[in-house]
Amino acid sequence: MGFWMGLWKWVFVATVGAFALLSLWVTVQGARDIFALMATLRGRHGQSDPGGG
Repeated sequence: MGFWMGLWKWVFVATVGAFALLSLWVTVQGARDIFALMATLRGRHGQSDPGGG
C-alpha cells in the first residue's frame, strides 16, 4: 500500500505544481494583454474627433 500512497502523493504534488505554473502564466500574460489593450484604447481616444465630423 505504501507504493500507491507514494505514487498518488507525487501525482498530487505534480498537479498542484502544474496548476500553480499555469496560473502564474495566465496572470502574467493576461496583464500584458490588458496593458496593451489600454494603450491601444488611449491611442484611439487621442485620435477621435470630438466635433463629430
